Amino acid sequence: MKNHLKVLLTLVIISSISTPCSANPLSTIFSFFQRDLVINVLYKDHKNLIQDTEVYLAQNPMGQKILIGKVTKVSLIEPQMSKVEIIVAKKYKENLSETTPFVLMSNPFSENSNSYIVAISSLEKSNKPLLKSGHSINGVTFLEYKIAIAGQKFKKIMGSLKKQNNELMDQLEQYIENFDSKAFQEKMDDLINKLSEFSAEQKETFKNEVLPSLRKTFDSMTEKLNDQDNMEKSKNLKKQLMEIEDIVDV
Repeated sequence: MKNHLKVLLTLVIISSISTPCSANPLSTIFSFFQRDLVINVLYKDHKNLIQDTEVYLAQNPMGQKILIGKVTKVSLIEPQMSKVEIIVAKKYKENLSETTPFVLMSNPFSENSNSYIVAISSLEKSNKPLLKSGHSINGVTFLEYKIAIAGQKFKKIMGSLKKQNNELMDQLEQYIENFDSKAFQEKMDDLINKLSEFSAEQKETFKNEVLPSLRKTFDSMTEKLNDQDNMEKSKNLKKQLMEIEDIVDV
């Protein structure tokens, strides 16, 4: 056993001598024996991060946080890239996956404000591939995180909108087939109310992807009404279509 320890000590000494310029040359060897999580997070600008800066776990950057670790080293690896080595207590290792955002929180208007890192994850164990010691991942600023989240929400909203539009067109086709002009008009009144609450992006999407097909359904229904000499209902439908076109004319 003593011989094994001597060999290990010799390897550690040789490693530290042979790589004097490398960032923390013993971290790889030590991380093999420790149970805490040691990873590198890369930032384009590490702001005011320094050694012993706190690392937290939270479900969102502005929510309740749990202290899970700290920064152990900050080094510049490229002119515009910093490597931040952090250590996370072993009890939180299973909360951090390879896709966990490590958000750099700082006040860009103050040189003296304390920065910190928030790992965005739930307190439940992740079912995604977990982070392991030695991994390097890209960190994000708070602004970058907000932009990414907004993009995800917008994509989800657009997906839901597309589904609703498909259901709408199916219903209108059914009303035309059954020549149910009353239900058709009521559906259009409901649509007008909903469109007035749409964002500019949603209105633009509706205008480009739904309105052309919607015009065809109006034409089909008004044609049937004209065949029945029901000019009043036909005129009302045209007014509804014009109102819809005005709402989405963004």
